[in-house]
Amino acid sequence: MCERQRQRSILPHLDRFQIMKRGRMMFLLEELEKMGEVPVLEFLSYIAVKYGIRRTTGLEYLEDWSDGGYISLEKDIIKFLKRPEK
Repeated sequence: MCERQRQRSILPHLDRFQIMKRGRMMFLLEELEKMGEVPVLEFLSYIAVKYGIRRTTGLEYLEDWSDGGYISLEKDIIKFLKRPEK
């Protein structure tokens, strides 16, 4: 990473837990992209069984993605909308 990019990046200032959360969120958003549309409860069950991510954590992630416009939550259905810009 060049010096100019490093000055504009928050990554050096994140602790390991923030970095791990960021990685989980991005990975799960990629899973949603593959699924396209999925019922909320089905997704929460999927990530709990496959990855051990608690329901409350999954709901928090869904809310963050929805607020950012990356997914839509309508009638208990998650619909993937877009990827974050890099």
